[in-house]
Amino acid sequence: MYNFNKEDIERTVDWTKFAGILDGCSEFHGLIGREHYKLLAYFSTLFNNATIIDIGTHRGSSALALSYNPTNTVHTFDIMDKVVNHKIKTRENIQYHMDNLFEPEGQAKWTETILRAPFLFLDVDPHNGHMEIAFYKFLKEINYQGFVICDDIWYFKEMRDNFWYNIPYEQRYDLTDMGHWSGTGVLTLNPAITFPKRDNSDWTLVTAYFNLTKCPDASEEINKRDKSYYLQHAISTLSLPYNLVIYCDTDSYEEIQKMRPAYLADKTKYIIREFDELRFVKNGKTLPETFADYRKQIQENRRTHPYNFDNRNTASYYLFCMSRYGMLKETIESNPFGSSHFSWINFCIERMGYKNVQWLDEALGQRRERFSTCYIDYIPESLVKNTAEYFRWGRCGMCSGFFTGSKYYMYTVCDLIENKFLEYLKQGYGHADEQLYSPVYFENKQLFTHYYGDYQQMITNYTHVREAAEPPIYNFVRNSHTHGDLAKCKEAATIVIQSVDSGRVGCDPTLLAEARRHLEECSHS
Repeated sequence: MYNFNKEDIERTVDWTKFAGILDGCSEFHGLIGREHYKLLAYFSTLFNNATIIDIGTHRGSSALALSYNPTNTVHTFDIMDKVVNHKIKTRENIQYHMDNLFEPEGQAKWTETILRAPFLFLDVDPHNGHMEIAFYKFLKEINYQGFVICDDIWYFKEMRDNFWYNIPYEQRYDLTDMGHWSGTGVLTLNPAITFPKRDNSDWTLVTAYFNLTKCPDASEEINKRDKSYYLQHAISTLSLPYNLVIYCDTDSYEEIQKMRPAYLADKTKYIIREFDELRFVKNGKTLPETFADYRKQIQENRRTHPYNFDNRNTASYYLFCMSRYGMLKETIESNPFGSSHFSWINFCIERMGYKNVQWLDEALGQRRERFSTCYIDYIPESLVKNTAEYFRWGRCGMCSGFFTGSKYYMYTVCDLIENKFLEYLKQGYGHADEQLYSPVYFENKQLFTHYYGDYQQMITNYTHVREAAEPPIYNFVRNSHTHGDLAKCKEAATIVIQSVDSGRVGCDPTLLAEARRHLEECSHS
């Protein structure tokens, strides 16, 4: 196993050895995890007197990094010469070739050289995954026994869909945290070559798709997002290499099943239900009302207790959001994969930003026990208790697109959310499932763990604030401080400030100063 970390890379790679060559190459001095050149140089130090293959010379930066160990010879390939820094071409251990390794002639010419190389670096335009997957198949055909470093595995949707997700999970490793911000992966066809990987086998993720355009209350906004729209954005969720329970309607089952990679069949369970026939289960008993019955009640509630309405949030959409808690409870009870931890993940999670998929493995690796979700907007308990005012504006405090928990906490909170739904429904309220979170939280704080961000960071910010540090400050730190919840204000401000200070995310200086000020005040109160 190759086992190393950022400290090993920093300690090993010293760019002063490239004195004079790196003029104008500022990217070589970028942070590990932002730029991958130190990672490439580090890999070169693991071998001596070796042949290294660089596919996609472009301007020569990757070849230069790979040439860090002067005992190795780097063969770099492209179909055009775009190297503008002539100093790069002075490296004696780099050999430039105008050959196409994606054509049979080029492959035949260089097969023996490729087979001698302990590793290859692959970074070619147009990043659509087609050439990459074809080259992977070529390496399988020639029985290549080294490993391949791949660039841009996350940033481009086509790279994810056409290439990365089609590599069996046991053959691929994600090194983005030590490589390039756009995604650095390693794949190997040799089972003896491995890299560190988290064991998230004790998780079961639950997702669902029901075609709401077929519901009688389908609005123009609902119809704009038809089945093709959701399936297009579901490839990432359906390619997740974890135990996955998928709820869907009969008409969608075959299409969804075809999208789930065949190598994940033993990690997949499909449950087919018809949306209007769904019911809640309370205390082991199935309630008589169907979702079709609840739809009528919700529509009547919205007529008698109008609120700041979003045309996409039809009664059926609200019910779909509510269905996830019953699905989780049912999955926990049957526990088809014998899991200790469970998560809901939206069918189209990729739509909220690819980084949510990129950082999912790290998030699951935290193995949090309590119900953990992204706290987006602090809504004071005083407003929540003013039921009419609270529901009139439809403000949602926490995100329901992704949340995690162990069996006990997940089941307990899901059941409490369902209870709140039924309670508010009888009172004539309840317009969005996320509005139920705050009432449940204020009555059961001990069941929750929070992290902070906006909807686009519902997974990205799970462990650290990695993106958009400003919304947690002006939506949560500021609001919780204003309303005197100093404990939550301190918690959120600490997480944001630590993330900024560690270099994981940037932040507007004025807002960061505000967060520091509030943290200081909370610490002395």
